[in-house]
Amino acid sequence: MNNQEDIWKVALRMLGRCSYSEYNLRQKLQQKGYIIEQIDDVINRLLTYGYVNDNKLAKNLFDKYLQVGKYSLNIIICKLKQHGLPDDIIENMTNTYDSETEWSSALKIVNNRFKTLDGITKEKIYRFLAARGFSTSIIHRVSEHIFHGDFE
Repeated sequence: MNNQEDIWKVALRMLGRCSYSEYNLRQKLQQKGYIIEQIDDVINRLLTYGYVNDNKLAKNLFDKYLQVGKYSLNIIICKLKQHGLPDDIIENMTNTYDSETEWSSALKIVNNRFKTLDGITKEKIYRFLAARGFSTSIIHRVSEHIFHGDFE
């Protein structure tokens, strides 16, 4: 088996276990000691077949993080960057994210964490949400809703 077939099989095996961004797959193959020219050829072939698709990966991850409902936009962006996704793709994904979605996520997190208001202060909620990457405006809205509205 020549080296090109070897790297192709290694790349397919890796992609069979989980999805990788083009950047992360390239890094993993370089760590295995393959030559950059061979990696480029294999990556181009994988792109042609659609086995590596950063847009699709970004959409799947973004939707997953939104569905979980416990991440702020800042945390979602960090998680997408950790997967080696390009900034322009991340920006396109996050354009659909609005402040209402983030507010709903923050409220859901607070409601799950603090079952009752007994002994809960605004400061505790501020610290809790700030540690999860929520903006001060979202934290303030959630706090006002909880202390001056219904605790849903």
